[in-house]
Amino acid sequence: MPSLTCQSTTIPFTAKITDQPVPPATAKKTVTNPMKELRSRLSKAGVKRKFLNEVVLPEWWEDSIALSSGGFREATAYICSFLGYSLKSLLTPSQELAFTHQSGVKYKKGKGATLADVALATQYAQGVARSVAAAYMDKAPVGKLPDPKAWRAALLKKSGSNWITLDQILEAAWTQGIPVIHLKNFPTTGKKPDALVTMVGDRPVIVVLSARKSPSWLAFIIAHELGHIHHKHVKPGETLVDEKMDTEAEEKEEVEANDFAVNLLTGSGTFGLNTSRAMSPPYLSALCKEFSSNYRVAPGVVALNYAFTSGQWPLAMAALAMLEPRADAGKETKHAMKAHLNPDNLSEESWEWINRATSAGK
Repeated sequence: MPSLTCQSTTIPFTAKITDQPVPPATAKKTVTNPMKELRSRLSKAGVKRKFLNEVVLPEWWEDSIALSSGGFREATAYICSFLGYSLKSLLTPSQELAFTHQSGVKYKKGKGATLADVALATQYAQGVARSVAAAYMDKAPVGKLPDPKAWRAALLKKSGSNWITLDQILEAAWTQGIPVIHLKNFPTTGKKPDALVTMVGDRPVIVVLSARKSPSWLAFIIAHELGHIHHKHVKPGETLVDEKMDTEAEEKEEVEANDFAVNLLTGSGTFGLNTSRAMSPPYLSALCKEFSSNYRVAPGVVALNYAFTSGQWPLAMAALAMLEPRADAGKETKHAMKAHLNPDNLSEESWEWINRATSAGK
């Protein structure tokens, strides 16, 4: 077999390789994605990964984009705009997360609730409200809402219906230049208010956060917020948050808002179903229908009125379920919103954000 020879000088096996200088090893730089730390900070504040991915950040977003300073700032810009956190606090890991718009918020708190309990949900709702108001530029803001009894009479005459419905209230509000939106996806499992009304410039926007599916419940909640607008309880730059609907509230603003809602829905501030008779849910349901025909009030509203005045909540809620089977008030609010908003007035990202927050795309 031919031998393989090397033309260069042969190095004896006894040569020490340590005689040759060895270049030092170069350590690889570890690049940390700033989104990892930001996600951790937001998660501790109640903004979990799933919500951030599915609602706040655009569909095309990938965390690798944040490896560039421009990409990271783009992500923080979305979070700042949609959740209300200040850009500086998002960009500075050593700084505690803080909201940009903290002044001008009035809270009507329920018992045991603190401002911190509903602060994130409030900021989130305000962000959606600002986007919705920007998409509703075609309609001038309302001057002053009509008197509730006169408004009720006009709505009944126009529709020819037997009572005021949620659909009618939604259409009436939007026609007056007041957007009404119903949030379905939330950043935290903590407490959220029933509703709020916020002024975006000189335009009031009503945001419903309650998860109730009853059209009568939502009709009362929205009518209550319309009462705040009618009495000018909220001024430009302000937000009024109703943590919980309470018909026994003694604060002047809450009493006025409740009176407006009751008069709009029933036509009488003293309306009430009163009976000392022991009742079953089917019997109360039948009684509500009878009152409904006699007084032109939605049967579900009669059941709610009975619950508020008598305190018999389990009975009234059972009757309400019978009166409004398979109810989904959220569908009605989404339908009204999509009928009145013009997507052309918004960026693609903002329109996507509104649809995600309200589940309007589903």
